[in-house]
Amino acid sequence: MIIATAGHIDHGKTTLVRSLTGIDTDQLPEEKARGISIDTGFAHWTLDDGATIGFVDVPGHERFVRNMLSGVYAVDHVLLVIAADDSVMPQTREHLQIISLLGVTQATVVITKADRVEAARLGEVEAEAKVLLRGAGYGDDVALIAVSAVTGQGMDALRGRLVAAATRARDADHSSALPRFVVDRVFTAAGSGTIVRGTVISGSIAAGDTLVITPAGTPARVRKLQRHGKAVDRANAGERCAINLANVEQTAVVRGDWLVAAAAHQPTDRLDVHVRVLASEKQPLKHWTPVHLHIGAADIVARVALRRGASVPPGEQANVQLRLKRPIHAANGDRFILRDNSASRTIGGGAVIDPFPPTRRRDPRVAALEGRNPEAALQTLLATSAEGVELEWLARVFNMPLSAVSAMVPTEAVIVQAKSHIAFSAERVAQLQAQTVARVQKFHAQNRGATGLELGQLHGEIARTLPSEVFTALAKLIASRAGLVMQGSQLRAASHDATDNPRDAEAWQKVRPRLQDAAFAIPSVRELADATGVPLQPLRDLMHRKSAKGELVKITLERFALPDTMEMLRQKVGETAAAFPEGLFTAAQYRDVIGTGRGLAIEILECFDKQGVTLRRGNLRALRKSKP
Repeated sequence: MIIATAGHIDHGKTTLVRSLTGIDTDQLPEEKARGISIDTGFAHWTLDDGATIGFVDVPGHERFVRNMLSGVYAVDHVLLVIAADDSVMPQTREHLQIISLLGVTQATVVITKADRVEAARLGEVEAEAKVLLRGAGYGDDVALIAVSAVTGQGMDALRGRLVAAATRARDADHSSALPRFVVDRVFTAAGSGTIVRGTVISGSIAAGDTLVITPAGTPARVRKLQRHGKAVDRANAGERCAINLANVEQTAVVRGDWLVAAAAHQPTDRLDVHVRVLASEKQPLKHWTPVHLHIGAADIVARVALRRGASVPPGEQANVQLRLKRPIHAANGDRFILRDNSASRTIGGGAVIDPFPPTRRRDPRVAALEGRNPEAALQTLLATSAEGVELEWLARVFNMPLSAVSAMVPTEAVIVQAKSHIAFSAERVAQLQAQTVARVQKFHAQNRGATGLELGQLHGEIARTLPSEVFTALAKLIASRAGLVMQGSQLRAASHDATDNPRDAEAWQKVRPRLQDAAFAIPSVRELADATGVPLQPLRDLMHRKSAKGELVKITLERFALPDTMEMLRQKVGETAAAFPEGLFTAAQYRDVIGTGRGLAIEILECFDKQGVTLRRGNLRALRKSKP
């Protein structure tokens, strides 16, 4: 478990952490000289069972709130420190507002310097603290413990509460999440190179893993890991650690970057978020308000995008979009803080809903993602989205492996693979299937001589919002289910015969015997027209329609063969290949085997190349090991 301190300057946060851990978190020379914390400090406490509790000691001065924000991002529990002789002060309020906005629900109020005041004064401070907690949305279950680092008063009670909280935190399950590590410190060490410190937000990281520094996209191999100063093989979610990166320059990574799994690397410069504006604000949050976005350990300039004329009043909540000055990494549920344009005042905060929103406003996906439950979101999206659900997108939104999201798809739903995996509800597929069958039947009734309905036309009529590659994949599935035939760019009923008419039947009775008698000396369409007396253009059209139905095989635009003839020619390819070393042969050698002219032999071989029967290697060809 990771615990952060919070509270006003000089209220004893660093002293408290030193009393619990024996570690002084003020390490900078300036901190020693001035006696105040400037940057975030870290310590740890090893429990009797060998487990450790990490402490993040944040600076209390208002000038260092930015440093404070980078430290409290990934904590499980907060110690709100209030000095008994000062009581609630400005940074006490702002720090509590920040941890509330960050969604940290586990907290303990520690009233320090209890040995300096009377019992009555302690009672007054406790009363003020309870009012403050209720105003920030915390219930009465937050413990208030008065302590003294001098006398030891209350320290055993505080330790007991923290041990109990740590036991509960260990039960959290992060197994389904991809590894993410937020960087809050970068430095170099002699003989080791670049080292980053931070917190494992999800998943686990092991020595030897290759991650990606995001948003830059730089690959980084984990050379070594340290946790609380000791070498370890693995660090898990909720643990602070130092990672030694192999072959990465110090300038390649900065505070606010992330180390993530390759599948999680997709920087974004816009976020759909749920934001709460503090009740203490004097003005509503308006469209295009410039803000400082604190997310992870990063501080990024952004603007708030709302519908024209809309605003979020003080004390209210709403879904808004943030447009960022530079790309970042984010996932659903990531908490953030908004500060004003001068970075001097906290104005609100909330959680990321969709880190990859489309450019259009009022995206209906937002409602499905708000619950932070990937399975529930998938069910809702399947039921409401006519375009299906892109599973890779949903996996990235929730920082999960694609396999984990795919496993959530109901068995009755359908997944098609185009450029990505798209899931459709059974109802949506049934609807498209009914529309497809009806449209094909209507087309055949109106165009008996046509070979089939063009997919492009069908796409525009029944599913124009679907990407063409997705619709084509769906059409293949629907064809197999509905007894339709998809050939090339056309779809037809299996029983449909575009040549089922007296004129075509008469011409076919003349042409087919000629093709059978010709054997391997396959005539061109023009030669067939001259031999049979069938006009050239109607005959050419008939041959193409017969090939669409599978009764002919198109060798070229002007030459067609019977399927039996092509099968025998394929066997001759095998015989030719077997007769030469390594199975390589020339077009001339194949010509000699089939007894045709060289030009026709080349046309036949080029047709087999396209079919995947043969493989061309310069002027030579080989028989593929298996026919696709």
